[in-house]
Amino acid sequence: MAIFKRKKYDKKTIKEFEQALKQQQQELEDKIKELNLREKDMAIKMPDFMANEDASIEADEVEELNNLLSLKMEWENQLERVKGSLERIEKGVYGICESCGELIEIERLRIEPSGRICMQCVKKQNSQLK
Repeated sequence: MAIFKRKKYDKKTIKEFEQALKQQQQELEDKIKELNLREKDMAIKMPDFMANEDASIEADEVEELNNLLSLKMEWENQLERVKGSLERIEKGVYGICESCGELIEIERLRIEPSGRICMQCVKKQNSQLK
C-alpha cells in the first residue's frame, strides 16, 4: 500500500510567510486599537437629535461613525483570516488549498498571505456566482 505525502512549501518559505503574517497581525491590531479609541471618543460626542443643532452636522457625525464601524469590521475580519493562517502554519497545512487540497500558488500567497484557496478554486467560485 502506497502512502502519499501531501506537498508542502519548504521551512524557509513558510517562515517568510509567518513573519509577514505576524507583521500584518500587529498592524491590524494597532489599527483596530486606534479605531476603538476614535469610536469611544465619537460615542461620547454623539449628537443629541432633540437639541436645536444643525441636522446636517449631526448626520455627518453619524455617517462618520458608521464608516468607522464598517472599516473596523473589515479589519477585524482580516485579522481573523491572518490568525487562521498562523494557526494553519502551526498545524503544518499552510499553503494548501482548503477546497481542492493542492498547493496555493506562491504568487497568490505573496499577494495575499492569508489566502486559503488556490486561483483555480477562486475562478470556480467566481464562475458559480455569475
